[in-house]
Amino acid sequence: MVGAGKSATINTFLSALDPHGRTMDCVPTGNDPRSLTSELRSFKSHSLKFWDLSGWNSLKNANQATKVLTMVLEGRVPPKSNMQEFNPDSNYAKYPVVPENVIHGVVFVVDTNTMDNISDDLMKQFQELQTIVAKKYIYRIVIGTNIDRLEISEKDYHRIYEYKPLQQKFGKFSKDTGMKQRIMFAISNEWNGDTIGLTKCILTLYALDNIVRNIDQYFKATD
Repeated sequence: MVGAGKSATINTFLSALDPHGRTMDCVPTGNDPRSLTSELRSFKSHSLKFWDLSGWNSLKNANQATKVLTMVLEGRVPPKSNMQEFNPDSNYAKYPVVPENVIHGVVFVVDTNTMDNISDDLMKQFQELQTIVAKKYIYRIVIGTNIDRLEISEKDYHRIYEYKPLQQKFGKFSKDTGMKQRIMFAISNEWNGDTIGLTKCILTLYALDNIVRNIDQYFKATD
């Protein structure tokens, strides 16, 4: 949803992938006037390309959200397209598939503090979106952000998945969405100074490694 930390998560990925662990702010976040994502944007690191999309609850209606997501997954939406103004009904036939823009993995970013309190209407819409991704055989994971606000001591981050309140939140989200709890990960998008902390970096790379490995295995299986 809007404000869940999607753009900040891409910055965290880019920071964790930097050889020197330097914090990256390639994607506008926070108080930046451009932080409310309205355009489809991509950011590259090494051989990985990350796509930043508007929050699913920011589009005009649920039907439009599902159609736009489908087109994005297929690589049909041109980069820098304004998601609020994009009309999937009139544009669907106009734009062909661009192979390098086809999506191979989807990260659903959710605020860990509110993931167990999502309204029924939004949850239903989320279920529809993740079903679309599943039907296209695209690997997907859930990333819970803002773990810093769960009152977990940073020295305990190395065993964060044993933290019962987080297990309960992931358990409820799994029950509500039908997604397996084993594909849910927790990361921190907050740090001090010019480098991302080692433990926070490891948490981020652990989540990223999961999606990359599974995409790779999928391609090997379909060769």
